[in-house]
Amino acid sequence: MSVYEEVMKKLDELNERINPDSDEWMEDVRKTLSIFLSGEKLTQFRKTLECIAEEWKKEKSKEEKSKLLYGILKSLEISESDFLIENLKRKGYAIAHKNTALRDSINKESLRILEQVRLGKRDRVIGMLLRSFSIKNEIFPQELIEALKPKYEINLFRSFIYAFLGGIIISEEKEVENE
Repeated sequence: MSVYEEVMKKLDELNERINPDSDEWMEDVRKTLSIFLSGEKLTQFRKTLECIAEEWKKEKSKEEKSKLLYGILKSLEISESDFLIENLKRKGYAIAHKNTALRDSINKESLRILEQVRLGKRDRVIGMLLRSFSIKNEIFPQELIEALKPKYEINLFRSFIYAFLGGIIISEEKEVENE
């Protein structure tokens, strides 16, 4: 049985265990989803595939396989950015709930940050966000570091920052509504 078939079989088994009468399946669902959502395993998997593709590219006899593998890698990169957008939104939401001082600091700068994002000024966005985190003595999130890398096209960069800021701004609006 191939790995694909095994994974599909295990996902089907997990799906069959899900029912409202029991919560024994909850931990398995949480752990399984974390594999897909965290992106760590996917990043490691992608790096391995990139190494293989580079090796195959050097060999003339495996040039076609190399092209096919690069296609798979491209689709994996697209899905990785989807995961990163979700993680950034969650990170923004978490920061807004854990650290109101940082949330307020970022909110004060949010219109300026959004304007710089719209203009495509990555460096200025990085500076503004780093300033907010460093003033409040907070660790800059790994997800934001990934999002700020120049390997992503400008529209994807905009989506990343909008997702992060959206998590923070939406959190503040919900708090105001609850008061």
